[in-house]
Amino acid sequence: MSFVQTSYTRQAIDEARMGWPSRYGAPDSIDNWRHSRMLSCTQPLLAALPEAEWMTLGDGRYGSDAAYLKERGIKATATSLTDEKLAVAHENGFIDAYRIENAEHISLGENAVDFVLCKEAYHHFPRPPIALYEMLRVARVGAVLIEPLDDQRILNLVRTAAKRLLRGDTVLDFEPSGNFLYRLNLRELGKLLTAMGGEVIAFKGVNDFYHGRLSRYDARQVNVGTLLTRAGITVQDALSSLGLMGFGLGCVVVFKGRPEGVLLDTLGASGFSIIELPKNPYAG
Repeated sequence: MSFVQTSYTRQAIDEARMGWPSRYGAPDSIDNWRHSRMLSCTQPLLAALPEAEWMTLGDGRYGSDAAYLKERGIKATATSLTDEKLAVAHENGFIDAYRIENAEHISLGENAVDFVLCKEAYHHFPRPPIALYEMLRVARVGAVLIEPLDDQRILNLVRTAAKRLLRGDTVLDFEPSGNFLYRLNLRELGKLLTAMGGEVIAFKGVNDFYHGRLSRYDARQVNVGTLLTRAGITVQDALSSLGLMGFGLGCVVVFKGRPEGVLLDTLGASGFSIIELPKNPYAG
């Protein structure tokens, strides 16, 4: 069995072990608040293009990303390597549609949906660039990646030390499937897109703070969970704004071409940086 086959087989096994997501079982928890906060980066797109059709990729936690979109009146199809968990979410009314998809071989034709959303899954793929090519092939407008960042700054070691101390994390760059955790690097992503003839991407940095013992606290109340979680995010935000610590996560909107209308202005007003790519004179 090849490395790629082994990787996807292990990912499918891991997916089968996933528990009921907090979006369904504990919607007021800090855990769900955290994930909703990351997904809220899509709000400018949802507001500007409310009729757009979305597909979520690597949405193996019972389609919880597609459920977020559905809650906001957006048409979305949840996809992942296996459909057992997705079927349960569909039966319970959390998602409207689902199917099995391999990120490297998406079954749809070109421009089949408006957006592809990939949240915290891209860095698990064995060959992420191939998956990105596929996302852009099937998307009419573009792909939205919400992923860990490779943004090296002087105090990033502090974040690494905190993960080791507070959570006991010992292996930070690899996962049990054998994959290297492929964090997004904006410069390298820009090169890849320039080679494809891309024109522009939008980026917004996001910091997060997770500890399993805090995840079940009620996010609506003042308690040790909310205080520590928000404090952890606030400290990171301050250091990131000073350029001393890279953002832990990023929301990157990869446009297939230059978007029409005022979409870029809307994203800019929502805190996104608009990155113009060099024009490739040889790209069709």
